[in-house]
Amino acid sequence: MLPSSLGELIHLHYLNVSGSAIKTLPESLCKLSYLQTLKLGSCSKLTMLPNGMYNLVNLRHLDITGTPLKEMPKGMGKLKQLHILSNYIVGKQKEYGIQELGGLLNLHGSFLIQKLENVVDINQARNARIMDKKHIDKLWLEWSSGNDMVSNIQIEGDVLNNLRPHTGLKELIIDGYKGKIFPDWLGQHSYNNMTSVSLYSCKNCCKLPSLGQLPSLKSLTIYGFSELKCIGDEFYKNEDDHTLHIVPFPSLETLKFMQMPCWELWYSPSSEAFPQLNNLEIEECPKLKGDIVNQIFMRIVSSSSDVSKVRTLFMHAENFTGMSLDGDSLSLRGCEWLVESTFMATIIHHLTSLQDIEINGFLCAAISLPKSLQKLVIWNCTELEFPEQQQHKYDLVELEIYASCDSLASLSLDAFPNLKTLSISECSNLESISMSEPPHTALQSLTITRCHKLEALPRKMDTLVPNLQSLHIQDCGRICRFPEGGLPPNLQKLCVNGSDVLLRGLSSMGKLEALTHLEIYACDYESRINSFPEVDTLPHLPSLTTLQISSFQNLETLECNELLHLTSLQQLHIQYCRNLQYLEREKLPSSLLLLEIKDCPLLEEGCENKHQHIWPKIKHIPTIRLNYEDFSK
Repeated sequence: MLPSSLGELIHLHYLNVSGSAIKTLPESLCKLSYLQTLKLGSCSKLTMLPNGMYNLVNLRHLDITGTPLKEMPKGMGKLKQLHILSNYIVGKQKEYGIQELGGLLNLHGSFLIQKLENVVDINQARNARIMDKKHIDKLWLEWSSGNDMVSNIQIEGDVLNNLRPHTGLKELIIDGYKGKIFPDWLGQHSYNNMTSVSLYSCKNCCKLPSLGQLPSLKSLTIYGFSELKCIGDEFYKNEDDHTLHIVPFPSLETLKFMQMPCWELWYSPSSEAFPQLNNLEIEECPKLKGDIVNQIFMRIVSSSSDVSKVRTLFMHAENFTGMSLDGDSLSLRGCEWLVESTFMATIIHHLTSLQDIEINGFLCAAISLPKSLQKLVIWNCTELEFPEQQQHKYDLVELEIYASCDSLASLSLDAFPNLKTLSISECSNLESISMSEPPHTALQSLTITRCHKLEALPRKMDTLVPNLQSLHIQDCGRICRFPEGGLPPNLQKLCVNGSDVLLRGLSSMGKLEALTHLEIYACDYESRINSFPEVDTLPHLPSLTTLQISSFQNLETLECNELLHLTSLQQLHIQYCRNLQYLEREKLPSSLLLLEIKDCPLLEEGCENKHQHIWPKIKHIPTIRLNYEDFSK
């Protein structure tokens, strides 16, 4: 609360209590006849203003944004000096009505009128003189969302008709209007400064206003039109005006349709329409036919002067579908109707510089790859047919396949001589990955996870991918050995998650003198290893600095002696080994700077209690971390 003595500060010009928990303002506030700025924004508990607000005759700025006032005080029309009034809440009684706005002709900037459902007299709307407020740039007209009962739809329409703004307005928002049609003034070409129109939750409207003739309109959002079934010619041009020959939506760049559950038909405009459109978003419009959207999208692509700026997104009620272009990247998400072969061919024809394609969630489709393509990502497309590998060479640099391409049994890297990164996950029928001479010198990163039919890593990896730096093998249960000749000599990071047979054969990895990071994960649901590393299972790794041992559910003993030859080891991470409790033989390597233990309760207990069979083997390590917290020695 503010003290009543506030009214004694008779020379006060500026008062700001925004964001406070204030519940009421003292009536003495209304004695501050010199007050020019009063900021009450985001006062979440303030519901009423003092009754004598009309006495603040020099007030120029009143901000009540985000403050839940029930209505405005009476006599607001006497505040002739007001330049900035963030919003006006219409009351039910006449003295708190909208007609009080008639005297506020100096309003500037953005202005919101709320609770317009309380306007039941057309004359009150007319007397608000919205047309005469020449300095307002943005007008927001709002009917309360919780008030769905409309006593007279005709009055609702007449009220909006009499709230017509001046023709210099730049931005218009209409929210919660419950009439069936919009007044004729909305969309007239005389509003030549209008750049943005948003129509929200106009649930009874069955026809959109004629907005296509607004010459400067750049952004249009249509949201929550529950009854609208069809968008036709009326959207592009006023049928009663035969004198205009403006291209429909000549400046529109962004068009959004959202939550229109009954929308089925979108009649295609002339081929000249939307010459500047580069962002089309359609969300939760489940009945809209895909072929219509395709036509609109292709018109955008084919007519855009800068196709790299085109971005289109479709989201339907039951699934996520879409297409977006961002620079040289194309992203496709959803249903197969978006990637019919002819449709994709047309897109690729226009997008000659396309470098990235992402495809997510398509049920069935075949794709062809443009020559320029550098990156291909495929997600959740089980029936998608992977491009034929034998007949073409592709310039791909990055290829990622996740839970897709069930028909893919064999992948040959010979078709991708420039590939640097390959990631394959959950390809249910993949049995082999192959490569042949000459060496694939570009490949630097290879990740293979959850490919349960894959029986082996590619042959001769040590010579055919000599520059491979990162290798990640996870949950490929049929892989039981490393390839003959070992792994590539320049490998720097290796993550192995596999069977006991594979983990016991780590010594066959070869001479990995460049390896700095090694992660070893057991298949915890089946591993029977109780002591690790077993004798001579780790090869000579002179550059290794980080070792992680994880998910050995039956592991009881860590053999310290088998780690002593790791003379460069600085970090040892042990995690998710719930039965591990012993450190056998010598102490851990003297080069260690960090020992981190997570979710290994028996070993953690031994460390905390400084058990005589554990503490002497780790106390030389500068930092010991137990479950993310540094252990105090």
